[in-house]
Amino acid sequence: ISPYSMFASRLLSRTASRTRIAQRRWGSMDVKKNKHVEEWNGKREITEKTFEFDSTSVPWLLGTMLAFPAFVWYWTADEMSKRPEFKGRTC
Repeated sequence: ISPYSMFASRLLSRTASRTRIAQRRWGSMDVKKNKHVEEWNGKREITEKTFEFDSTSVPWLLGTMLAFPAFVWYWTADEMSKRPEFKGRTC
């Protein structure tokens, strides 16, 4: 028996025993799955496979990444300029 195979067998036995302990600890819990959470999780996992980057998605992405934050900043700055306790401060 080579030293490598002895090391590998020892490592595998330790990993297997830890796995059995974890399965015993978490496997005995009675968990009721939520159908809606499982469906959302499945959709979340395949989002990158179903997303198509084309000419119709570019305006939506620009609006989400640029226009919406700019609108929020403008609205916040406008609200702060109207309140006397924030007069003279910049956003």
